Amino acid sequence: MSSITFLGTGPGSPVKGKFSSSCLLRAPSATVLVDAGEPCSLTLCNLGVRVSDLDAVLITHGHSDHTAGLPMLLQAAWLEKRLCPLPVFLPDELIEPLKAWLGAVFLPDKLLGFPLEFRPWNAGRSEEVAPGVEVEPFPTTHLDGLRRIIEPGASRRFKTFGLDVRCGGKRAVFSSDLGTPLDLDAALGAPCDVLVCELSHYEPEELFAFLRGREIGVLALNHFSPGLAGREQEIAEMAARELPGVGRVVAVRDGDVLEL
Repeated sequence: MSSITFLGTGPGSPVKGKFSSSCLLRAPSATVLVDAGEPCSLTLCNLGVRVSDLDAVLITHGHSDHTAGLPMLLQAAWLEKRLCPLPVFLPDELIEPLKAWLGAVFLPDKLLGFPLEFRPWNAGRSEEVAPGVEVEPFPTTHLDGLRRIIEPGASRRFKTFGLDVRCGGKRAVFSSDLGTPLDLDAALGAPCDVLVCELSHYEPEELFAFLRGREIGVLALNHFSPGLAGREQEIAEMAARELPGVGRVVAVRDGDVLEL
């Protein structure tokens, strides 16, 4: 049976008791890390999962709460003497900066001892990221506001991808960070077994209005904004009332495991 273990469920700002964004997807034939917020390597260690056993790492976008644990993760893989290649799927704009970052913290390719394979996402194109795990990335508008502030003319930067994942006969959609719930429209055009959805960049009511009528087995809410801290269970109960067509609603916490 496949499962998702929530290593970190916190938002972009530190929230007491929550680590940054990261999930472990265990499929029948592969183990995949979805985002690498800190301290994902420590959390994997606490779970008894060797970093060297990961089959792939999937990075949805460049914000630090989704990437800051990556160098430590790779350092752990080096010290564990990993030998097999590690594919890291990510927006193409991050590849060269991450290579420079790894060089700056003394983790160049020639030191690691295993091939580190950076593979850019292509929106709408499904690919097998690990044995038995198919992923189709879809773009979100999460970084559009920052593009307008930082570099209005940029057309190849400021990318964020949600992930439509199929494994073990199940389908899970990871929202990543959204600009609006409408970013999920294409991915939710068909039923899904699980929707892992953030609640940090819009009001809960906006999400619930969008999800009405969608066929979702489990709605797993995470990445709550700091302003919603302490209200997670209340909001999950509100969602269950507002969305009777959803099989189950949970507000996930660090360490929770969701069976697919």
